[in-house]
Amino acid sequence: MIKLENNWRQKSLESLEYLAGQFSGGYSGQFLSAEEFHLALVDSITKLKNGDNSQLDNLNIWFLPTACWDDFVGSDGQDLANEISDLLIKMTNDKTRK
Repeated sequence: MIKLENNWRQKSLESLEYLAGQFSGGYSGQFLSAEEFHLALVDSITKLKNGDNSQLDNLNIWFLPTACWDDFVGSDGQDLANEISDLLIKMTNDKTRK
């Protein structure tokens, strides 16, 4: 079961990277463009995959309703954002229990 969950996490994170890379321009808080957000997202996901759980803080903020993800991706990524938000909550809860 844990292995399946890890595969699900991996695929969800890869989907985020891909979808975020499909947008350009715009502005959202700390990011001046979708391209800048995409670079930060890829960097944060890479660090998370390598065990840097502090990245959960950034990711949780970026996926809040009306935050960076919504600003750049909008309704095209709403279902994925909901899935990721649930995943991030679970990962954050797991981190806090340790």
